[in-house]
Amino acid sequence: MSAPSYGGVSLDDFLVVHAAPVERGGDGRLAMHELGVGKVAAAMELYSLLIRLESVRPARGVLLIGVAGSYPERVRGSAPPVGPGDVCIVASDVLADEGVATPAGFIDFGKPREHGMRLVDTGPFPASPRMAAEAAARLGCPLVKGATVSTCSGVDALAHDLHARTHADVETMEGAAVAAVCRRRETPLLHVRAISNWTGDRGRGEWNLGRAVDALHAALQRLCAP
Repeated sequence: MSAPSYGGVSLDDFLVVHAAPVERGGDGRLAMHELGVGKVAAAMELYSLLIRLESVRPARGVLLIGVAGSYPERVRGSAPPVGPGDVCIVASDVLADEGVATPAGFIDFGKPREHGMRLVDTGPFPASPRMAAEAAARLGCPLVKGATVSTCSGVDALAHDLHARTHADVETMEGAAVAAVCRRRETPLLHVRAISNWTGDRGRGEWNLGRAVDALHAALQRLCAP
């Protein structure tokens, strides 16, 4: 049986990656590669993998899977598109905490000088629109915006600040870094996340990592189904 395609690329030609060991899954048909947790580990390992594959079988797409936190209604001020146990497709992502915290507020390294410092590219980094739309249709799940952080928001104040600045729906530690590498390498990205918790105060996070991992693996099986 032939593998399904997304954006005109067969899933067999994707490089499938995840960050943490617990996120590994699937039926064994797809080779999966662990990048490591965090922006630096994910970017370095993915770039190295794509270079090594060039002389063997170049990847025509990258599929990033993993778990994420969702910004809750008490932080957003509106109903979130996804909550614990849900699956989503991340359509775009930003590096959310590259900057300086000051008494007057956060100065973003990626914004123009009147609002920041314009030192680095902090995004947004889009995934492949066609791949994202086709995968979301197959899974029956929403397209969302992501915020990638080095320090996860375990208190409401930080979660509120991150959401207010980025308007993101979900929070990860690798998404934008992976997307930036894919853009540099001109390799389309498909980014799938399952929600393990609400961001903000950890005592109100409704954490259920096992349920999120099960949902993630079920989504991967559906994406692989002919």
